[in-house]
Amino acid sequence: MLTPLDEHELLVFWTQLLVLVATARLCGSLMRRINLPSVIGQLGAGVILGPSVFGRVWERGFDWFLPDEEISSGALFAVTWLGVALLLVTAGFETDLGLIRRLGRAAALVTGFSLVVPLVGGLVVGELLPESFIGAESDRTVFALFVAAALSVSALAVIAKILSELGLMRRDFGQITVAAGMANDVVGWVMLAVFTGFAASGEVSVSAVLETVLGLAAFLFLAMTVGQRVVDRALRWVRREGANVAGAMSVVVFTMLVYGVATQALGIEAVLGAFVAGVVLHRSRFQQPDVLHHIESLTTTFLAPVFFATAGLRVDLGLLGEGDALAWAGVVIAVAIVAKFAGAYVGARMAGQSPRAATALGAGLNARGAL
Repeated sequence: MLTPLDEHELLVFWTQLLVLVATARLCGSLMRRINLPSVIGQLGAGVILGPSVFGRVWERGFDWFLPDEEISSGALFAVTWLGVALLLVTAGFETDLGLIRRLGRAAALVTGFSLVVPLVGGLVVGELLPESFIGAESDRTVFALFVAAALSVSALAVIAKILSELGLMRRDFGQITVAAGMANDVVGWVMLAVFTGFAASGEVSVSAVLETVLGLAAFLFLAMTVGQRVVDRALRWVRREGANVAGAMSVVVFTMLVYGVATQALGIEAVLGAFVAGVVLHRSRFQQPDVLHHIESLTTTFLAPVFFATAGLRVDLGLLGEGDALAWAGVVIAVAIVAKFAGAYVGARMAGQSPRAATALGAGLNARGAL
């Protein structure tokens, strides 16, 4: 049964959106003034409005702004998930599969090394972290596996936002970064499913892994074949009497939702389905050119700032002041950055990329933590 928000909850929800959008846009603009991506400012806005700053400066106001009620937080997170899904749709629109195929060797090597090197680094760090970080009832090996998985993935949403904002999405290294970022995310979610099963039962379920991998392969095949035909027919139908941006937008949203449901059902985040939806929509010869502009306008001005600011809300820097948490956090962050950069750089150089392009790939794939 649906439970509507009461008047107070609605007031809090609208206030959250107002404050998050205003602060994120302001901080993002400040970052752009100093030639940095706006996403840095938007994430920083969330940190300022979260428990790290606002929660310590005015605890009562913070408790009103971010109450513990599930229904209030659920409404806000629904908006953020819609935002990141549309952001990934736009990334899919700007992905050139033909170019990625031509750069296939580079994409494969960068993907492989940018996964394996951080994975090894995460395992080492997980084994070295103090017992106080693990918990009395937790297993050291399982803990190390989860640390390794966390350090091996990249944040595709952040990568897409930065590359798009800087106008680098259609460059060779931009396409490789997006392809490697998507592969990182997919492998990361598969690893998470495997490690979760291992933590629960003490053994790896081969059947569960195969089910996820084969399900993903089937989804990609159907999405790019049957799904492509359905999208083509739908877009051709809405254009039967000329330009119809509203109709094309309906096809975009419906395709995004269908593909998102499919990947979420497979145990892989829905936003990856949204990315594939963007690729399929872009490939259609019946797509209308104004559609991408409309999606980008809505996403850039409203939904993406809310998403990134909300990600920052979940950060509590005050916890780093407990014991030796700050020192170990520095170690983990350093290993994460160096391992991801080194892996991507080595993979790119082995594929014949220039040192400059390899450096850009290492930096680009270091975008983390938004999901």
